[in-house]
Amino acid sequence: MAANPLLLQVSRMLGAGVTTAVTARALIASAPGQLAAALVREAADSDDVTSTEAAMDYLEGRLAELRELLDDATAAAVREAFAASVAAWGPRPG
Repeated sequence: MAANPLLLQVSRMLGAGVTTAVTARALIASAPGQLAAALVREAADSDDVTSTEAAMDYLEGRLAELRELLDDATAAAVREAFAASVAAWGPRPG
């Protein structure tokens, strides 16, 4: 059986061997800031993210992809930590 790509992504982002959705949900819920920090790094590495607004759009796309692993409270906590991290970005120099 092939590995679940979503669980592989979470394992990579959190640096933990996540093998089930239940484990992933519990890990993310216990440390939403860790997932937010990983998503900030992804956004910073993306050529498509050129401003704070673009970073927030990126986050929403990623949260949609991860939705089966996030309850509303955890998604809100990730969103809050992410927003605090990217608040000072502004536009990238051209």
